[in-house]
Amino acid sequence: MRQTPYIAPPVLFIAALAAAGSVAAQEPSKPATQNTETSKAQEHWIPKLRVGDDNAYFEFYGQINKGLLVYDDGGTTENYFPVDNGNSSSRAGFRIYTLMEKGWSSGANLEWEWNPYSTTNVNQLNEDHFDWGTDLLRKAEIYLESKDYGKFWFGQGSMASDTTAEVDLSGTSVVGYSLVSDMAGGPFFRNDDGTLSTVKVKDAFTNYDGLSRKLRVRYDTPSFGGFSFATSVGTQVVPEETDVTVWDMAVRYDETYDAFKVGAAIAFSRPGDGNSIYDASVSVLHLDTGLSLTLAAAYSDKETVDGHYGYVKVGYQADIFDVGKTAFSVDAYFGKDIAGRGSKSDSFGAQVVQNLDYLQTELYLGARTYSLDQETADLQDSFAVLGGARIKF
Repeated sequence: MRQTPYIAPPVLFIAALAAAGSVAAQEPSKPATQNTETSKAQEHWIPKLRVGDDNAYFEFYGQINKGLLVYDDGGTTENYFPVDNGNSSSRAGFRIYTLMEKGWSSGANLEWEWNPYSTTNVNQLNEDHFDWGTDLLRKAEIYLESKDYGKFWFGQGSMASDTTAEVDLSGTSVVGYSLVSDMAGGPFFRNDDGTLSTVKVKDAFTNYDGLSRKLRVRYDTPSFGGFSFATSVGTQVVPEETDVTVWDMAVRYDETYDAFKVGAAIAFSRPGDGNSIYDASVSVLHLDTGLSLTLAAAYSDKETVDGHYGYVKVGYQADIFDVGKTAFSVDAYFGKDIAGRGSKSDSFGAQVVQNLDYLQTELYLGARTYSLDQETADLQDSFAVLGGARIKF
């Protein structure tokens, strides 16, 4: 049953390789003109693992993101190391790209993630259990893009609504963003009587971020004045098939003014079974001062209970060290009816990220509280600290 997702999408990917290779053979690529100063500024410890030039290439990429998670459930304190950071999982993939005639281009992307000991799964009952077989196919897609007609996607990849609740210009999303449970979603809350409850942190905190990744067909319009529209229809095949057809639509905005950079998104999703999800996020960065404000909110319309939340983050970025920007932020999350009717989920966090530009590395440290109030149980507040490094290549 689990093998099906790993066969169908790669077939599309292999077909894209053949098509791109055919186009590249028909139209010899021209070396792209490079700016010496720009190239020097973008030098890294690990160069781009690319064959080809900007007109046609095959590229290998990825990231490793490991750290130490300390989680206090009000009764015990547990350490998890080396833990995979659920905010941005370790992953690797391949990209191909070919520039064609009349403003068209084509490409393909194949990507896996591997997180055998993730912050979203570790807890008080599996402190040392590494699931080495926990690999997940994230992307196996091909696309065609035109500056005039937009972008057409086919295969396993992001639905139109994916990341619409996660627009964040603070520079600290590697350790904290609107999905606050990614930092420590696996542990259980502890009851006031000292016993462990059956509720995990991720059961009480979500950002209703659309439909994530599916086997889908998707279309994105070109950008008009910073605005673009996208829609998609698909079904889940990874990690398990659902045989449920889902669809969504989203509007995005991305623009830079004299002193401000603005990003925003809003989406409507139909995940199946008559449910609807409405989510949105906006982030504004003041380029001169490095101050930023990020907001996110969503509402899930279900027959049993309607969950919703609001999220706010204030950030600051500065060039304190020559090695790269330093980013600071504090945030707050307020959820209602997410863990069940009458439940209340609150979280407060603080983050700091130090960029090491040449090493393509981010050093991060985050701290967060989790509080869940339920009508049927009395639970203790939890506290988590996550520190680590993300290395990109």
